[in-house]
Amino acid sequence: MDDLRGSNNGRHEPSEHFVHRLEEVIRAESRRHSVAERPRRVSRPVFALAAAAVVMISMAIGGGAVSLAYEAQRSEQRDRLVASYEQRVTLARQRASLAAEQLKSVESRASIGVVNPDAARDARQAATEAEAQLRVVELQLEEVRLTSQEPRDTVSAPLVSGRDFVSERWRVELSVPKAAVELERLRQQAAQRRFDVGLAQANDVALAGLRVIEVEAAVEALERKLAIRQSFLKGVTSAAVADLRVLESEAEQRRSVLVRRIAFGTRQLKDLELRVEIGTLSQIDLASERLRLQELQLEMTKAEYDLALIREQIKKHK
Repeated sequence: MDDLRGSNNGRHEPSEHFVHRLEEVIRAESRRHSVAERPRRVSRPVFALAAAAVVMISMAIGGGAVSLAYEAQRSEQRDRLVASYEQRVTLARQRASLAAEQLKSVESRASIGVVNPDAARDARQAATEAEAQLRVVELQLEEVRLTSQEPRDTVSAPLVSGRDFVSERWRVELSVPKAAVELERLRQQAAQRRFDVGLAQANDVALAGLRVIEVEAAVEALERKLAIRQSFLKGVTSAAVADLRVLESEAEQRRSVLVRRIAFGTRQLKDLELRVEIGTLSQIDLASERLRLQELQLEMTKAEYDLALIREQIKKHK
């Protein structure tokens, strides 16, 4: 054969041409295996899309973890807030129970003449206040459980699941001054009877009448707040104006009470001046009363300024 050569020892040896071709075949085969095993190059657009996908997946996983952590934190805060108001309800319930027991005891002693009837009326008022406070805190707890937030008592607060917790609490609070009106009227009548028989002074009757006026003013203020609240819920009054109207009502109440206190203080000062002239009262006591009257007049000036400022703001929002 042309590609093989004989040897002197009778064995065949490959020709140089055969060896050269064999080497080429081996190198080609080696190159094919190398290309097959080497990873293909990825184009830049494909790589960018893959990288973006990895980023999005990482963001989704991270965002999910943050969301879970946030929800866990909110849940923990809600649980703490609910627990706080549950404790308030427990304490308010204990106070109401204690006030009811005290009322029962005082009424029992009053019925046999051991204590003054006024003490029984005071105990009844205290029980009314304790019951009202309990109901207010219970309503606050109900709102907290629905919103996971502190209860809101502003006139422009939104409804919560269709419920008007603000008005509900204000109506409960209104029961306290309403009960106080009756109590103070009874005290005024008692003061008048003592005066009629010479056991009380005219100032005692006037002071009792002043207390009646003050609790009546408190009733009127709460009723106005309830009316403003309804006006806001019906869309008649904006939130800003509703809030200002409540401030106006409170300022009017404060001014009204101060007017009556100043009038009472002025009458009392004249009475004290007469007592100083006849020597039954010291100049120090008279000076103290004059100072108190001046303080009331300063409060009146502040109340009038606040009221004027609020009304100016209301005009701007109309």
